[in-house]
Formats: sequence, C-alpha cells, structure tokens
Amino acid sequence: MKKTFLYIAAFVLCLGFTSCEDMLDTESLSTDNKDYLCSNPTDARKMVNHVYSFFCEDTYTSRMSTNWMQNTDVEVGFVKKAQSQEATRRGIWALNTSQFNDIKNCWDNSLKAIDFANQCIEGIEASAMYNDGNKDMKQLRGEAYCLRAYWYWLMCNFWGDVPFATTSSSKDDMHNDGRVDKNLIYTHCIQDLINVEEDMQWASDVTVEYMNRDFALGFIVKLAMFRAGYSMQPDGTMARCAQTSEEYTVTYKDENGNEQTAASADDYYKVAKAYAMKLISLRDRALNGNFKEIFDNEINGCNPGNGDVLYEVAFVPNSGGDIGWCHGLSVVGGSRGSGTTYTNLMPSYACSFDPQDQRLPVTCVNYRWLYDNKQGACDAKGVQPAKWCRLDLSVTSVESKGTGINWPVLRYADVLLLLAEADNEINGGPTALSKQMLKRVRERAFINANNKADMVDGYIAALTSYDDFKKAIMKERAWEFGGENIRKFDLIRWNNYGNAIADAIEWIRAAAMNFCQLNIVNGEFIYDKKKEIEPINVANRLYYNYKNGRLEFQNNYFTYCDKSESPYNTAETLSDDNIKTTGATFDGLKYVNFIEALISVSDTDPETKEKYGTQIVVDENGNEKEEPIKKGIMAEELIYSWVGLTEGVLLKGTEDLTPIRSKNAPYVFPIPTDRVMSSNGKLNNDGYGIRNK
Repeated sequence: MKKTFLYIAAFVLCLGFTSCEDMLDTESLSTDNKDYLCSNPTDARKMVNHVYSFFCEDTYTSRMSTNWMQNTDVEVGFVKKAQSQEATRRGIWALNTSQFNDIKNCWDNSLKAIDFANQCIEGIEASAMYNDGNKDMKQLRGEAYCLRAYWYWLMCNFWGDVPFATTSSSKDDMHNDGRVDKNLIYTHCIQDLINVEEDMQWASDVTVEYMNRDFALGFIVKLAMFRAGYSMQPDGTMARCAQTSEEYTVTYKDENGNEQTAASADDYYKVAKAYAMKLISLRDRALNGNFKEIFDNEINGCNPGNGDVLYEVAFVPNSGGDIGWCHGLSVVGGSRGSGTTYTNLMPSYACSFDPQDQRLPVTCVNYRWLYDNKQGACDAKGVQPAKWCRLDLSVTSVESKGTGINWPVLRYADVLLLLAEADNEINGGPTALSKQMLKRVRERAFINANNKADMVDGYIAALTSYDDFKKAIMKERAWEFGGENIRKFDLIRWNNYGNAIADAIEWIRAAAMNFCQLNIVNGEFIYDKKKEIEPINVANRLYYNYKNGRLEFQNNYFTYCDKSESPYNTAETLSDDNIKTTGATFDGLKYVNFIEALISVSDTDPETKEKYGTQIVVDENGNEKEEPIKKGIMAEELIYSWVGLTEGVLLKGTEDLTPIRSKNAPYVFPIPTDRVMSSNGKLNNDGYGIRNK
C-alpha cells in the first residue's frame, strides 16, 4: 500500500487557510483553534499530518535526508578545487560549508516542524479524549513526540548545539533562545520517548508510514547511542558528554524490568541495550532474505509492518519525494522521467564488499540508464547508489521530481547492529549477545554464499577483542546501509571521520599506483615501467560487452585484467554520446576505466603544458637509451572532496596522511546570518570548528 499523505492539502482544507504562507505560519493558530483541532482523533490526525508535511519540502527531501549527508568513506559527491570553495552543496560535501540560502531554509523548516509538533502535543494532552485514555489520541501524541525528537536529532547533527523548546511559540514567547547543549536535548528526547512508547501502536497496526511503537523503541536506541558518542563541542574539539547533573539524566527500566538511571555517557549504552532488547522481546522479526525487496517495496508501496523498516517517510508520485531524482540510480531520460544522482559511492567502498555479499549488487553498480533500455558505463567516480531506480516505478505518469518513492529512516538491522555495538561497549569486548546480533545481519547478507559458514560463523568467531569487534561493526554498518546516508553521523559519533577518509584515500592511492606502475620519489608520483603490476583482487578497468542496449560486464570489482593481453588489448571505450546519437549495437569488448584512472600518467605537466624531460634508462640487454620522464597526477577530486579535513595535508596525494587521522572534521553548519542578527545576541557562530561563518 501507499499511504497518501497529502498533508498540505488536507491541512489547508481543515483550517481554511488561503495560502501556503499562511499554512506555514505556525504562530497563526490561536489557543482555541489548537484545542479544537486536537480534540478528537480525526482532527488531531490532520494536525499531526501537517508535521509530517515538512518532510515534503525540498529542505528535507533533497537536502537534509540525502544530499547533505556526504562526503564520507561511503557516500560521496566528488568536487574539484574551485567547487570546494562554493557556497553550495559542493562546499558542504567538501566539509567547507559557507552560508547560502538553502541553509537558512533548512533551519527555518526544522524549527517550524518542531513548533508545530509542540502545538500538537499541547493540544492533544489538553483534550478530554486523550485524558480519557483514547488509544488513537495516545498514538497521535506519541507520533508528535517522535517527530519532535527526530527533527531535533537532525538539527543537532547539522548545527551542533541548537535552541531547544518544548512549548509552542506564541506572541508572548517567540522562543528567541540561545544554543542548548545537544546532549541535554538528546537526554530530554530520550526521556520523552521512554514515557510515550507504551501508549503507541505497533507498525503492523498503523503502517511503517506513520511513526509507531517499533520506531519509538528503535529511535530510543539510536538517540542513546548518539548521547553516548562524540560530537563537536563549542571549543571545536570532539568529546563525549561529561555532564551528569539531573537534567542530563533519564530514568528507565533495564532489560530485566529493573528501574535504572542513566547519567554518564557510558550509561547510555545501557539505555540503548535495554530498549533494543525490549523491541526484540516484544516485536522480533526475521530479516527479509531478499535484500533488494526492502527497497523495491519503497519504490512501489511501503514495507510491511513486521518487516525490516520500522519507519519510512511516505511519498506519493508527483506529490513528494526526490529519491530516484537526485538520489538513487541515475536515469538520464525515459518513460518515467529523469533524475541524476548527486550522491555516488566511493570506489574503495565498492571494492570492500565480499563478492558473495548479496548487498553489493543491490547497493553499487557502474552504469546508469540513458533511456528505458539503454545503459551507459560509469567510471570509478561514478559508482551509483542502486537501491532505488525510478524505472522500477509501476506508474508511468510521474514527473521527474516528486517520484513518490519512500525513504527509510530506521531499519531493524540498524537496531540489531546498534545493540551489538552497545553490548561491546558495556562489556569491553564481544559477548554471545553482541555476536548473535551481528550474525543475524551477516546471515542475510550471505544467505546464498557458497562459503556461508566461513563468512558468517567463521568471521564472527575470529572477533575476540573489543577493538576487532568495534571495527567489524563499523564495516558492517557501511555494507548494510550504503546509500541510505547514515554514515556521516556514524563517523562523527565514533570520532572516526579522519581515520575513515585517510583509509579510503590510502587504499585508492596504493591500488592506483600499482596499476599505473608508480613510485613516490621526492614527493612525486614517478612512472617506472619496470615496476611489476601485482594482480591484486581489484579491477583496474571494468570490461563489458554491449548487447541489446545493456552492459554485460566480463569482470567485477575484484578481478584484475591485464590490458596488454588478449582480448583486453583490443577493448575500446564507448561513450554515452555514441550510444545516444547512433542507437546502434556496438560489437567487440568495451571497457571503462576504474581504479587506474584515479591517477593519470603523462610526460607533460597538465598546468604548464611543458614536457617533464628525459632520462637515461638501461634496457633488458644492458643498453642505455633515452626515454621521457612520466609522472602521475592524482585526480583533483580525491584531493579536494574533503578539503575541510585534508587542507594543508593533502596537496599532491603523495603525502603522509597521518595528520588527517587526528584532525576534527568541521561538519557543523553556521547558523544562518539573518537568524543570528535577529536573535538580539542570543545566537552566534563562535567556535564549533565552523570554517565559513
């Protein structure tokens, strides 16, 4: 089914508003209106649906949920040197954020959603039907609390410490507040959800397109892990919360039903464990053995209430949703509209999978659709996030933007892996419980593998230390959630951003140097034709035949092919323009550059256009001869796509990247200048590692 959340139209009819501007003016409701509109389930549903409607804005669909969630070691939007300085999404990708209008719109939209959630909470809690115990009113109240918590989680991820309000704005209190410690906000939201989750209904009763009890329990787990983790502090350092006063404390019941309090950062691992265990005990479910089906369900409906997804944002065709337009497998043109992803996946990430992992072909592909029945090959910088493709839509009359494809916010596998992680933290090493949670996720991944026992049981049995298990969890979350855009803030709460980027760049550099026969000499990549190419389990090029408009790859990411040997020495490139203009069938083996193309080799300086000169070399017969000097140049995008982190360290690509590992990623956005100026001194952009204020 597809729950048609036509929130905006429904709400306009409900209130008699005459314009969208009126509708979004959250201060326009009087107390009487609010109390009346929240007095019964029918009208309260319209009120709460309006909070959901903020997901339909560009600020969420193509900004905060998708295209502001890179650059990491998984999702990436490659940028060149000049682009890394732009006051656009590219500056955000490069961790070099500058003020621009989209940031202001997202800030405003988030606060409006929160304020409207507060109105719903106040109105529902004041209603007679809620106080008489009406189950639908309790569910709606729970949704409002969940929505408020989710929007605050997003704001804290992007802006760090933000203003915090639990009452709606009014003419007497417009909430012109200063920043509040994000950890206090997490604490408050966790306690809210602990207090309301038992009043909520299960996803199987209300669908995964409404926030539900399954989601509330799972989101407590996620919030608790963020409360336990690292974040940017006002002084620009990364730290875990050191506060333990009452306002930083929650009261909860552990997995044995005993009342506990959590105050320290470490205590919140126990909160995460308790509520993950509660969800498992009350509503456990098997993971869908067909990984692709999770995302197919989102393309043409929604996931079942007892399945992998606990909550997904609901969209309908032509009315919302940018998945398949600016995020997902690119479709240049076709019968169901067009859309080109702004998000690609790192080639090092694609090569990190095991070939038998069923998640790989669902997550990463090296082609895009040019038309309904024609594909074009993508190079190493164009690995596509393949979980969603607009050509799979069952409807044919769909606009390019507003595909109606749903967006996953929290999956059950996320909760299982968070439980495994929390248990490892609590016990200082993996236990039978943490290993069982990891096993459940890996069993699905390798359900069809020939060596399943080795990839699951053998792999997990070898994880005996705290560090080994934590690293395994970090990797598993990458493989499970690639393209779902949760990696950025995972890296932040782990304080592992610099390490992850350094690892990815070093891997790419080593593989490309091997294929291009390069050594690092005096800080430069120098070509050495005598250097033997090692046949490592990585593709230098991807070879394919082009048949009936589609690519039939002859090797995968893990298969090196010697381009000097037959048939690879006769392979040719095939451009998208060739395919588009001729429409013919192209015979013969084709290739697209993969890892070897990330460092280009030439005898000419690309900037000065001058030759590097010559050198005397000795051939195999002992004879001296003169040959041109060739040097390698690392792809510009690998140097500048994380410039906020790599600046001053990564210049040519040959440098030691150790300094990056301990450097704090400047991920915090500046608060919009207009909002700082109108705050009467309550807000500023001092600290937080903000680069461009």
